[in-house]
Amino acid sequence: MAELMQVSRRLAARHKQPLSEDETRELYFAVRRIKREMMLRNPVIDFTGLLFIDQPTPAGPVNPEHEAIHRMGITATPGGRLLTLEGLHPGGTVQQLAPAKPGSFWAPDLSFDGRSLLFCYKAWDEKSFHLYEMNLDGTGQRQLTDSHYDDVDPLYLPDGHIIFTTTRGNSYVRCGPFIYSYTLARCDPDGRNVYLISQNGEPDFVPALMSDGRIVYSRWEYTDRPLWRLQSLWTTNPDGTNTQALYGNRSVWPDHLSEPRQIPGSRRVMFSGVGHHDWWSGSIGIVDPDRGSNFPEGLTKVTADRPWPECSAPPVDPIEAADYHSSGPFTGYKTAYPLSEEDFLVSARGAEGKFRLYLMDVHGNRELIYEGAHNVLHAVPLRPRAIPPAIPSSVDWPPPGPGPKSVEPGVFFSADVHDGVPQLARGSAKWLRVWQQDHKTYSTWRKAYRNSGPAVSIVQEEAVKRIVSVVPVEADGSVSFVAPAGKSLFFQLLDEDYRCLQTMRSFTGLMPGERRGCLGCHELHSKTPPGALRGTGVPPVNEPALHERDAHATTVLALQRPPTPFSPPSWGTESVSYERFAQPVLDRHCGKCHQGAGEARRILDLTLRPGVDVFKEPYLTLIGGAGWGNPASPDQAGHGIAGVLPVESIDPTTNDPRGYDVLPPMQSLSYTSKLIEIARSGAHHEVKVEGEDLQRLIAWVDACGPYMGEEELRAQGDPDFPGIELLPIRPRVATAPVVERP
Repeated sequence: MAELMQVSRRLAARHKQPLSEDETRELYFAVRRIKREMMLRNPVIDFTGLLFIDQPTPAGPVNPEHEAIHRMGITATPGGRLLTLEGLHPGGTVQQLAPAKPGSFWAPDLSFDGRSLLFCYKAWDEKSFHLYEMNLDGTGQRQLTDSHYDDVDPLYLPDGHIIFTTTRGNSYVRCGPFIYSYTLARCDPDGRNVYLISQNGEPDFVPALMSDGRIVYSRWEYTDRPLWRLQSLWTTNPDGTNTQALYGNRSVWPDHLSEPRQIPGSRRVMFSGVGHHDWWSGSIGIVDPDRGSNFPEGLTKVTADRPWPECSAPPVDPIEAADYHSSGPFTGYKTAYPLSEEDFLVSARGAEGKFRLYLMDVHGNRELIYEGAHNVLHAVPLRPRAIPPAIPSSVDWPPPGPGPKSVEPGVFFSADVHDGVPQLARGSAKWLRVWQQDHKTYSTWRKAYRNSGPAVSIVQEEAVKRIVSVVPVEADGSVSFVAPAGKSLFFQLLDEDYRCLQTMRSFTGLMPGERRGCLGCHELHSKTPPGALRGTGVPPVNEPALHERDAHATTVLALQRPPTPFSPPSWGTESVSYERFAQPVLDRHCGKCHQGAGEARRILDLTLRPGVDVFKEPYLTLIGGAGWGNPASPDQAGHGIAGVLPVESIDPTTNDPRGYDVLPPMQSLSYTSKLIEIARSGAHHEVKVEGEDLQRLIAWVDACGPYMGEEELRAQGDPDFPGIELLPIRPRVATAPVVERP
């Protein structure tokens, strides 16, 4: 305090007596010394040591800064170090815990007692990341996992198990055939019995443990929505049950809410807002799920000197602290570790291009803690921490290991599918269709058309889709049905003619034996009715926002009978494609006039014939303007009469949130399709398509018009090119594996 008073007097006196350059420098360092001492005396700094990595930036021929590429083993740059720092002052002692030979690291985790740590490491002469554990003093290192797949970002769980992300699902990003998808998994403390607990086909990112025992992470998805901006925050139980949206599933600002960590003593979550193609130019933000679940409600930006990268400026940009100051030029903030509502550790990049470790607060005050040789990331305090409650597993786990396995299904129920869809007349929904999106375990490695490899649709970078069940909606709007576990599922509400009234543009899923209650149709993936989880040890999410009628879930009609068993359509569960679902119907019912010598052929030719690349006509014409870059002429009769969703029609550079929002009911797909209306009405030259033919045509439209299904893809053969044998996992198409999750 005495030094502070002395410096204050000198600062006040400088107006009367100008200071020399040396005196100014001396005074500046005195101010900095006092400020640093004040920050380090903060009671939340109850530790003297830190664990972190010092890691070179990934490198590779194809955008190693991409959110889903930078963590792959094939882009890892050797030279990383796993370090501890004892002492937060300039004389602190650094200890290198690993590696013994050059390699790369991502996020480590400290045990609850602070005595051991988990980390992922890829040696320079290996192809993939593996999980390891060691004592904090560097002794007792043991390798936990070993495969050709990447295992990264491990976490200790309260019950002793380990959560991490892995590419063991053998799935590839739909818009990047050379990008492996790493998804959430868990294993035993010794690394055995690995189970995939996520149904995602795209990547899950950097999980963290919350105070209530759940896992928070970010996930990328694009179920019939543009592929660019949906990297939102989700939570799940450690066994993969009760997966729920936390924030941003209908937001485009920020682009990707990455590296989330819960603020101590709060339900708020701090994150780094990064870019889809730029993992490193992050800006720190906070979301409060009690104030909202989508932009701008509940969102504040901490580092006001940095924009949300890649996405355009938002219409509003709430700041956490109005008095924030930047303290110099910084070009990115990463891997924040909140210590309190105001204080956090953070990696910040200056103009010279590498990340240093800082102690910072929401007002912009910051003190340099450590500068490494490369990028100092993922710092955590070296101290014991409270063990969150262990949420008991309710999963009926199948036998571990590769090969076919019998996976117990689960059950979905909703007290009322009309909740949240006020425009939908009560009683209009008669059926609920359950779609499965196959995980993309196939790849050509190189882009075959647009961003796809192989291409499935002209509309979007599409998944193979199949209908697994069509179940009745009760008179009160309730449903209860059996659904497959380990699959990526979404739902559609249908009218009495099986036309789509409302579609869900996100995916959900079940773990084996999971019984899951949900609210409404468009929110089936994100909320749970009050009371549905009582007695399970799982805290309810967003409960105050739910409708009171769902509190009486035990009285609804669907729960007064057993769940509807699997009820596939008449053709079973074959995947949907144009040449198997739509073209044969056109041949049978429209060919007389629109094919061969038919007079209407000159107006609209419905003959199957070459088009562009893998896509034939009349597929391109029927899809029309909904196709992404579709070359079909808009002047052609029949252009766009299929009526599928124009998923990628909004320019991603405009960041228009309308492309990601919930669609109004009865405004799209088969309900408004001109093709379906012509086929079913009998008004077009007395042509009336009925029965299975009509249902297959409707299914193709409601699948959003895919061109290929699994059968067509597997007929293409496997890729082969120079260097394919050097890849950690050989890409396949015809012989691509079917990986049963979990």
